[in-house]
Amino acid sequence: MCFKWAGAVLIVLATALLGNQKAIQMKQRVKQLEEFRLAMRLLMAEIGYTATPLPRALEYVQNRLADERVKQFFAEIVRQLGRPEVGDASLAWLRAIETFRGQLALRTDDWPLIKRAAAGLGGLGRESQLKQLEAVEIQLASHNSMVAANCVRSERMWRYLGMLGGAALVIILL
Repeated sequence: MCFKWAGAVLIVLATALLGNQKAIQMKQRVKQLEEFRLAMRLLMAEIGYTATPLPRALEYVQNRLADERVKQFFAEIVRQLGRPEVGDASLAWLRAIETFRGQLALRTDDWPLIKRAAAGLGGLGRESQLKQLEAVEIQLASHNSMVAANCVRSERMWRYLGMLGGAALVIILL
């Protein structure tokens, strides 16, 4: 009998942890989208006001971000720019996306927005790059507000679902 109760407690704990993990992942997604938004603003400032060359501007952005995974994303872009077979910043950005697609908390509907920042990066004039980055930043802001609102609603649901799902499983097994 003691083993049954111990097993029941372990099942409830495991499902509660799964629910909490899903809720934490949703929070990380919101945070990382906000970090990309900040990166777009910082990159616009570096390109527009100080006219910093793109590799140095990307390094500057990388050093100002808080999320370690997003920092590594920008470090990968800088690393790709240093490779001779990578012709422009746009290709380096796209290669970094392919490298980090599974490592960030972003979902498949987030990546097209991040990909849009690559369009014309380093290949267009300064004003065109600024307009492109501003458009991406505005789209990220809109998308992030929807994701954040969904996160607030869904976070509690996932926590309860983990706990109650484990309790239901225990009831079925007993």
